[in-house]
Amino acid sequence: MTDASRSQAWGDSSVPRRSQAVVEQRASESLVLVHIDSGRYYALEATGDRIWQLCDGQRTLGDIVVAVSMHYGEDPATVRADAAELLGQLAAEGLIDDAS
Repeated sequence: MTDASRSQAWGDSSVPRRSQAVVEQRASESLVLVHIDSGRYYALEATGDRIWQLCDGQRTLGDIVVAVSMHYGEDPATVRADAAELLGQLAAEGLIDDAS
């Protein structure tokens, strides 16, 4: 993870968008992501999978937090912190960017 990627601030108005360089495949309980350029692969489960699906370049992080909080019945502040951390990791790997 680069310092620049780590410092990406994901605010409620950020609009996460999946990279076109990523292909995804469902494998049992996981969603497997493969970055075509690097050949690296990643697995997301449950909440991470749901967040990934909502990163469509249309919804803000605030929208995603509301949707995930309602879906799982979790505290929005906890979901926001976890989602921002996941988005930072995904961005550091070149899997998403901020479309806003």
